[in-house]
Amino acid sequence: MYNDFAALYDVFVDWPNRLKNELPHLLRFGIGDPGTTIVDAACGTGHHARAWAELGCHVTAFDASSEMIRRAKELDTAKKVDWQIGAFTDISPTGVADAVVCLGTSLPHVETKTEYVESLRSFRNALKPGGMLVVHSRNLYKTFVDRDRFLPPLVRSEPGGTILFWRFYDIIEPNALDFNLTIFRESTKWKHQVLTSRLSVIDGDTLSSLTKESGFTDISLYGHLDGRPYEPN
Repeated sequence: MYNDFAALYDVFVDWPNRLKNELPHLLRFGIGDPGTTIVDAACGTGHHARAWAELGCHVTAFDASSEMIRRAKELDTAKKVDWQIGAFTDISPTGVADAVVCLGTSLPHVETKTEYVESLRSFRNALKPGGMLVVHSRNLYKTFVDRDRFLPPLVRSEPGGTILFWRFYDIIEPNALDFNLTIFRESTKWKHQVLTSRLSVIDGDTLSSLTKESGFTDISLYGHLDGRPYEPN
């Protein structure tokens, strides 16, 4: 899905507002402090990674999509970030990072609990003692339980016309969602493209348990990057 989506990813995401909303909350955890070392796992086209590099951080950014990384490198004209193609388990076990950050409902792309543990253990092995892992995700468990399948459509403009992004989930029993993205593009006539990605569904308690199994000890769950309480349902 993501190689096919890379060309429109930066049209889809409202990056100025997203960075404005997220970076200050992450800074509360010390993520973005000048001189620190950050690993950005599932970096996409690299907007967070470049923002941290501009703040004076040493940033290594991974994504499994070669097209996302190609686009990230093109945008990184200052060449301040170390870009790498790789899955979560490909992250180097350097043990020197101050923080590993996995944002944007990326971790649920692993499909089994074993893969969760392997991925989280890879994050842990990249961290120095006392380093911090931040995993950020939509509450897919609530989406699954409530059968709340549809997300608001997004309308964007580009020189060639209007683009409509229509997003919805298919419920896959017993514990998965298919995230479907239908892209409608206006040209001489409307055209559409459908992209789908499978997401695993686990609740907060299970995620905490798997994180502990991966070797982390001080684990906190929040309902938002701003620190509000986590509510499972």
